[in-house]
Amino acid sequence: MGKREEVPTNLRRVGIRKSSWKSPISNFKVLGENIFLVRNLIRSTVRGKYRNTMLGYVWSVLEPLLLSIVYYFLFNMLAGNPDQYYGVWVLIGVIIWNAFGKTLSASVTSLSSKKGIINLVYFPRVIFPMTAMLSNIVLTLMSSIVIFPILFAYGVEPTIYLLYIPLSIFMAGFLGIGIGMIFAPLNCIQKDIEHLFRFIVRAGFFFSPVMWTYEMALERGTFGSALLSLNPMVTPITIARHGFAGHSTTMPAFSLIYCICFAVAMWIIGSIIFNRYERQAVKYL
Repeated sequence: MGKREEVPTNLRRVGIRKSSWKSPISNFKVLGENIFLVRNLIRSTVRGKYRNTMLGYVWSVLEPLLLSIVYYFLFNMLAGNPDQYYGVWVLIGVIIWNAFGKTLSASVTSLSSKKGIINLVYFPRVIFPMTAMLSNIVLTLMSSIVIFPILFAYGVEPTIYLLYIPLSIFMAGFLGIGIGMIFAPLNCIQKDIEHLFRFIVRAGFFFSPVMWTYEMALERGTFGSALLSLNPMVTPITIARHGFAGHSTTMPAFSLIYCICFAVAMWIIGSIIFNRYERQAVKYL
């Protein structure tokens, strides 16, 4: 008889399905256990976005700046606005909205767009939407560098409240991933989902305070302010603008609590649904 081979005892089983109810917490553990992979996926995404371009990473600043200039002149031609900082408010709105909109779109397609990798090797698939969020946060933070020369151009003294801007970017990204993870498994089965969310992101741009401000909406009366409070993106965009202005946010405590609770609720629901259905959903890819 041939010699019996010994089976290594230090091997770890992969693909073990953990409890869906624990996934909102265990997802962070997965992120920590695979930090090397996550870091490389983020690096690959950021580098790939500007590969074979003449300006390279300059586009991360140039793109939101050019969009803001277009929206600024468009809004002024249609309505006019005497606020000297209005152009800055639009720029900040575009930057924060991009963190949300791009994270949402990337999270919805996080499984369907990775068909090749999924069929090639196994690792926890929740890494896909999480790296999508983190990649977009990195790109948005790069875009926010444009804020500093504008500070000096307007003669605004930098304060500690500028930290509101990166905080708002993280809030917007966290809002996007929670919603995206809810629909990512369904998008593997029915690709209409990603087209629907492409429309939602574009429509949401105009229903969020990107080309207008929280203070403008309050001037429209109680009905307008009541509807405004239902949009969770009002809070991160507004507090980022307050951070640029150099003062603490004047947002009501209810708006801050609502935004945080909404984001956490979407993360919990999204994590549970993603963990429960992603294994069956990828069979349709």
